[in-house]
Amino acid sequence: MQFQKTLPLIGYDAFVGKVKQVENFTSAQGRRYEVDGIMDDTLYFRRMDAGETLWDLNLKQTYKAYQELEKFETEDFRPYVERRHSPARGLLLAWS
Repeated sequence: MQFQKTLPLIGYDAFVGKVKQVENFTSAQGRRYEVDGIMDDTLYFRRMDAGETLWDLNLKQTYKAYQELEKFETEDFRPYVERRHSPARGLLLAWS
């Protein structure tokens, strides 16, 4: 499924504010994640179908992807957040 950015660009602080409202999200592959919190521009979350493994996501890089990408295809996120591209996309789709 293809998704395109529909919301206007927002500043980094507003972006983080939207991320803080997300409690859980799902990747394109159906993997479920639950947010633990944010500290120092890093989102901490757990992948619920993998023994609740703790993951982290660089929010500055995710924000950069949000700014620069028009289409939210999973692979397009790879240059911004390697090995976290699917959760990054799922996070953005949770509020966009």
